[in-house]
Amino acid sequence: MMKIDLHVHTSHGSGCAYMDPDQLVQKAKFVGLDGVCITEHDQLWSRDNIERLKIKHDFLVIGGVEVSTDFGHVLVFGLHDSVREVGTIRELRKIVNKEGGVMILAHPFRYEPDIIGAHFLSISNGSSSSKELEKVCKDPDFKLIDIMEVYNGRSGINEINFTALVAKRLGLKSVGGSDAHATLELGTSYTVFEKEIKDEEDFIAQLKSGQFFGVDDRWSEDLVSAHP
Repeated sequence: MMKIDLHVHTSHGSGCAYMDPDQLVQKAKFVGLDGVCITEHDQLWSRDNIERLKIKHDFLVIGGVEVSTDFGHVLVFGLHDSVREVGTIRELRKIVNKEGGVMILAHPFRYEPDIIGAHFLSISNGSSSSKELEKVCKDPDFKLIDIMEVYNGRSGINEINFTALVAKRLGLKSVGGSDAHATLELGTSYTVFEKEIKDEEDFIAQLKSGQFFGVDDRWSEDLVSAHP
């Protein structure tokens, strides 16, 4: 099995990040990861730069991108051309389909605290579900997503639980990523793959086959109310 952090930013391509690529890989090794995915905001690393970093450290590095869309942030793997002109989730889906890539919806409810709060208030009052959960799950744009990032290192337990419930209801597999912008955050959440991954092609193939599961080391399993 391999532990890979699917959501990481560096100062090389994300102005909000505080670690350079070498620091990223060194810390990833230290915390016991087997690989990292560099997913800068709306900016792709070149294949050559990814390969150089991989060879330099003898460590699995996969290039991806976190694309800003009208449906939120989406981690995309398998693209190698600029995504700066992409604005909608439907436009992104067409491009990813053409390239044979994968789309993972990142921290989908980070900016929806009212929805999360109202859901858990309903549950605490004895309801088995909530109108918030039902409404969210009817959004047709979820059909354009391949996988849900349930475990995000910057998400709280209620956000994780709500995301897990939505993913389960929609039949979407879950992954984990730290969303690290600094070395201290690396490896808090990650994804475990059942088979060895040597490169981007192996990685995408396993994502498509569903041979993985998300992990968040910050919380005990009994705190997560549902697992897709």
